[in-house]
Amino acid sequence: MLSLVLGSEITDASIVAIASSYSNLELLDLSGSSNSDSGIGMICNIFPETLLKLLLALCPNITSSGIQFAAAQLPHLELMDCVMTICDPNLDISNEEGNDSNLQKTPNSKLHLIYQKLIIKHSMLKKLSLWGCFGLDALYLNCPQLVDLNINSCRNLHSEKLLLQCPNLESVHASGCQDMMVKTIQNQVCYDFSAVENHFPYKRLPDGSKRVCVTYLFSPQPCDEEKKCSRARKRHCVVIST
Repeated sequence: MLSLVLGSEITDASIVAIASSYSNLELLDLSGSSNSDSGIGMICNIFPETLLKLLLALCPNITSSGIQFAAAQLPHLELMDCVMTICDPNLDISNEEGNDSNLQKTPNSKLHLIYQKLIIKHSMLKKLSLWGCFGLDALYLNCPQLVDLNINSCRNLHSEKLLLQCPNLESVHASGCQDMMVKTIQNQVCYDFSAVENHFPYKRLPDGSKRVCVTYLFSPQPCDEEKKCSRARKRHCVVIST
């Protein structure tokens, strides 16, 4: 395991030095670094068979393309932390009508897309955090092992651009998301949410957020065995929103 948190002077070139000293990393934390998508590419080339946890929070030079590449090239990845990475804290992004500009200049004078889409298909990923990624407006996940998804404060994420193909989801954190987005999440994590809603109403938590317990069905088809049905009814997905 190697953690180099808040190393603002750690760049893509630093990955070469890391590779020369460590060849079997399972956890790499570069949160707060200046790495870009190129550095992610090098990480994928160096640790494709060993890396299980990749933490890239607060890395403003990394885009959704780099995150997608990591997910595609690191088959054993179980955790990916991208807190406040797909965003630019120096930009005031709003949903006001008339704000149709999709290109802005960053402090390092490089143009980049404000709104990005993220597509991840991964068979082993269990936890994904996109907290504060307000530069994200589309999210498509096909992750059968994913149990925890955090999209808190992804305020520009559109409900019509969300697809969650994650049958084992247990927790979805959606504080700060639009109401329609929360409803879309609820509909996608449960086969028949309308029937469940009457049995599991909203519960207000101490912090003011609402928790919805959703009985989880593994598939729309009825179970053939009583035992399997019993287990399926006991599973649930918790959706926490404002």
